[in-house]
Amino acid sequence: MQEFNTRELIDLLQARLRRQLDRCQQLRTMPVDVLHQRPSPDRWSVMEVFQHLNLSSGHYHRILQQLYADENNDLRFRTTFRSGRLGDFSARAMEPRPDGNINWRMRTIRRFTPSADTLIGWKALDTFEDIAHGFVGLLERARTRGLEGEKVTSTIGPILRLRTGDAFRFPIAHQERHFLQIERTLEQVRAKTREGSVTV
Repeated sequence: MQEFNTRELIDLLQARLRRQLDRCQQLRTMPVDVLHQRPSPDRWSVMEVFQHLNLSSGHYHRILQQLYADENNDLRFRTTFRSGRLGDFSARAMEPRPDGNINWRMRTIRRFTPSADTLIGWKALDTFEDIAHGFVGLLERARTRGLEGEKVTSTIGPILRLRTGDAFRFPIAHQERHFLQIERTLEQVRAKTREGSVTV
């Protein structure tokens, strides 16, 4: 288990979210059809990556919203947040290394697999931005209500329940990982552009 200064952890997580949101705004300067372009038939498009994040991060966002909306629950502020053993392992495993490499690769759970047929226009990006802004707001509430409280059921089910602070750390780290995938996807699409396959 790792111990964090609560407010420093909140600052770190909010900074990551704001960088992600800044990148989203940059993506909006691109033609939307480029963000729907798969670099190859077996690789996700940028919008499919966002849909995957909406399905996975949306799970944590919904539960945390309910948790912070209930004034009668046992959320409490402490100056330090002690991560759970499995929660800390999961969050750290999700985080990319400083060089951009991924420590731990895992297969996508079927229910979090994006469906290209349901993707329309900017909807996936719109939804992701709503979730990311929601996390920022919930973390702001955590400055007074804390990161200690009821455990949150993870996306793999009740077998893994995360402490409240880890329920922020895990999806935000997962998002960091997939923003690297977005950059790789765009590079591959640009390579196809140079070959004259698509117009960016």
